[in-house]
Amino acid sequence: MKNIHEPNGERLMNEEAKGRESPLERIKKTGGVAHPVKQRMGRPADSMLAVYRDRFTYTFILDKEVASIHFDRSKKEIFFRGHNILKMVLSPEQVRALKSAQEVLEDDEQGKLLFNEYVATLGGLLADKYKSAQVRSA
Repeated sequence: MKNIHEPNGERLMNEEAKGRESPLERIKKTGGVAHPVKQRMGRPADSMLAVYRDRFTYTFILDKEVASIHFDRSKKEIFFRGHNILKMVLSPEQVRALKSAQEVLEDDEQGKLLFNEYVATLGGLLADKYKSAQVRSA
């Protein structure tokens, strides 16, 4: 918890001194850098992709709002706008966005490393959701 009496930045220095890393330091260690996504027909403008060792985050505009898809290969989890898709009822637009992330990964040099596992994980999760009818039909 932040002490309101600490000068700005002092908390960060104290945490690093205690052996904790700031989120920025962790990102630097894992080598992740966000970069713009190649523009193609039908792809939202201003999309960004950040690829790390075993995960990626794809940020884009959906229905005039910022949306993101996060995939963690080690946990085999996919999050949409910060929520695990296993615990969501997905709209057709959300399913299309999840599938469009496949194309983004396929077109990206670093994204290709996670492409196969993302496709397999998404396919398995969507199949489970369709079986339990947790996807709204169009």
